Amino acid sequence: MFDSMIYDVARSELYFGQWQYAVQFQLPHASFLRDLDHEKIDTAIRWRNSWKQNKTTSHISQETQEVLHQVCDFLQSRTCPYKKMVSGHYIWLYTNHPDDFQQLKSIPTGRVNKIERAMLTLAPNAVTLVDPRHCFRTYFRERWLSQDELDRLRRYFSARPDQFRLSPGFERFVTGKRVYLNSSNFVDHNEPSADVLISMAVPGIVRKTLPIVGRAK
Repeated sequence: MFDSMIYDVARSELYFGQWQYAVQFQLPHASFLRDLDHEKIDTAIRWRNSWKQNKTTSHISQETQEVLHQVCDFLQSRTCPYKKMVSGHYIWLYTNHPDDFQQLKSIPTGRVNKIERAMLTLAPNAVTLVDPRHCFRTYFRERWLSQDELDRLRRYFSARPDQFRLSPGFERFVTGKRVYLNSSNFVDHNEPSADVLISMAVPGIVRKTLPIVGRAK
């Protein structure tokens, strides 16, 4: 059972509006499982391994490839609905049936790091912080960005260093080389129309904006 690994997290809503549990599974090269398709996994690995001239790109071994296919089969065979999010070497699995993922513990190179249970104790439709310094939080849509969109996004925020507080993940995104934007990334700000201006810089990038409220101490 996962019971000893579950800890409660105060939230204003369920994960993505419908899931009570979030299972974090760590697996080397989990990014190849963004699509649960065996052919796409093999194609992506062949492309990755062909880049031998790139010294920063590690070779995907046959053993690692077999494990990725094993996890793919496991996730495809789940009978209860769930949502999957992949980032780097981590997979987040959002579910109402955490025991459906018990056998993840048997994956030889994987590890279940934690399981969060959403407890709806915070104000709905708002971000609750102990000591808020901004009035609004804007979240981004999960999507691929073109290089032109990424360049425009970088220019927009680099020109306004005092207007926004960037989440750690979003700060790494705008200063790094990745072009895949995760929906967990956000910026805090005080300007009510900031989300509109961000959308003008890169159309379709904003997912939602919520007010930030103080939490009783």
